[in-house]
Amino acid sequence: MMKPELESQRLNAFVDGELDLARQLEIEAQLVHDARLQAEVLGLQRLRAAVRREADYHAAPAALRSRIFGQLVDERPAARRDLSRWFAWRPLALSLTFVALLAWGLGLMLSWPSHDERVLQDAIASHVRATLSQRLVDVASSDRHTVKPWLSSRLDFSPPVQELRVPGMVFVGGRIDYLDGHPVAALVYRQRDHIIDVFVWPSSHADDRLQTATQRGFNVAHHARGGMTYWLVSDLNRDELASVARSLDVADAAR
Repeated sequence: MMKPELESQRLNAFVDGELDLARQLEIEAQLVHDARLQAEVLGLQRLRAAVRREADYHAAPAALRSRIFGQLVDERPAARRDLSRWFAWRPLALSLTFVALLAWGLGLMLSWPSHDERVLQDAIASHVRATLSQRLVDVASSDRHTVKPWLSSRLDFSPPVQELRVPGMVFVGGRIDYLDGHPVAALVYRQRDHIIDVFVWPSSHADDRLQTATQRGFNVAHHARGGMTYWLVSDLNRDELASVARSLDVADAAR
């Protein structure tokens, strides 16, 4: 049996997406049958989302950086000349060290990925896990009137579920996934040999233009429409994926 402290470290790494694929899939398999583990993971995910949502981010002023580096440069020759003088001025040295560490910490926070970048990374990771583990859907049906009620009964919103009029496009079904700190609907489509995940959840933002990106061999498209956020992930080429996203808009408008 795993020690509690090791289990805690492993669950934190799981929530942060830091485990290798084999261990990630092992925990996902345990989650299906272990209610206690589900509760712990959900708690960690909520904590992670709250920290990301509530944390303050402040840019270090250029003047502060100049003063820090200037003082460090000024002190370096003195430390080399006389070690005893270094210890005599230990309070100043410690103050400078603290300020340097503070500046380093601020720089680290500024290097953290943006909200959209984090969602992009999570969406791709979810897509990869679903395709590799063969857990593409929780409810397998090409009938949206079957999939939509199933998803709505398990989410706190009713996702738009559309059967797209795109040549060669097949609606496979849907599943519950977890992105941006909360459960979301994942609608799964297949076009030829390509799987397309469409992650959907409510948005408080106004409609915005479609944005696309390519990362780790996958194309991603996302935008907000009609009070919903859409993130599409697939190995379809970028133009085809953008066309699928526009087809979703047309289908939603026709509802």
